[in-house]
Amino acid sequence: MDNFSYWEQKHFWHSWDFTVVGGGITGLCSAIYIKRSNPAATVVVLERGVLPSGASTKNAGFACFGSVSEILDDLEHMSENEVFKLIESRHNGLGRLRGLLSDDKLGLTLTGGYEVFDDGKDELYKKCLGSLSYINAELVNSIGKQAFWDASSEIQSFGLSQIKHMIVNREEGILDTGLMMKNLNLLAREEGVEIYNGVEVTRVNSSEAGPVLETSVGDAKTGVCVVATNGLARQLLPDIDVTACRAQILITSQIPDLNLNGAFHHDRGYNYFRNIDNRVLLGGGRHMSKETENTMEMATTEAIQTYLEEILEEHILKGRTYEIAHRWSGIMGMGKSKSVILEKPAENIICAVRLGGMGVALGSQLGFDVAALASN
Repeated sequence: MDNFSYWEQKHFWHSWDFTVVGGGITGLCSAIYIKRSNPAATVVVLERGVLPSGASTKNAGFACFGSVSEILDDLEHMSENEVFKLIESRHNGLGRLRGLLSDDKLGLTLTGGYEVFDDGKDELYKKCLGSLSYINAELVNSIGKQAFWDASSEIQSFGLSQIKHMIVNREEGILDTGLMMKNLNLLAREEGVEIYNGVEVTRVNSSEAGPVLETSVGDAKTGVCVVATNGLARQLLPDIDVTACRAQILITSQIPDLNLNGAFHHDRGYNYFRNIDNRVLLGGGRHMSKETENTMEMATTEAIQTYLEEILEEHILKGRTYEIAHRWSGIMGMGKSKSVILEKPAENIICAVRLGGMGVALGSQLGFDVAALASN
């Protein structure tokens, strides 16, 4: 910062009213809503990477709020009220995201979300099927409509192999992750938000005059600081209940006549796949090795990638010719609870993290709630 010019210090690097750390979905939405509530304020987003560093530009592009087996699993660890309030937040968040950006700017199509059950999962399927009436009734109370139906008769239309049963959520769909983030960035700038990439915040200090941020280019003062780094939050707030969890993904070469139209969930949502540009995108496998996948390291591993390739060969593209075109990973934020963390760990510092792998659904709603808290 010592080498900043007079102009840079005057117009760019000075004391800001609101600073959001993290340029992902939650960070950008927080900044947009804060700026709308405080049009005269200086609102800045600091992002350490050229692109968002966690999962916002690395996820699978699922516009979803939970499969039946996920909901049943959550009900074993959370109260009924907590589970359906969380579903309501995810559903509302998707609606709020569509309000910020049009479906065209999201690349969104409500194809339906399909939970598939392979051989050996008959008991799980029966348990899920037997719960549909109960879950749908609760959804009417929380989101105003039923969502789940048995869709086993549609399995052949997708060309899936060794899949015996399927349940559909008609309210889910798929979107284009890159297009969404590109347009969120454009919207934030149009609203007057300043975005600085390549600036890593290494520490957030509380003071009577307001938070002071230690960054890779020098210290910065702000009136309110919002930490929206999700799975990477403990780097700044070590006492927060967030665990960094890696999600690995692969994508195939283009495949002619790929009849795979939907957001597909497998094995309680731990695995997921879809069609993007006539390619199969497949991610997951974290449950096969949680010890290694609870990490901040952006990498792929042979064990998880081999597991994903086996699913691809056995269930999705059996007998088809294809190649693996690309592999990558992203970092999610998990914790002891699936509930989002929105709290003030210190005066004028707001923490908005732990989206539990549902950042697409929860990020915009969390950003809206951040703005309400920050403006107060």
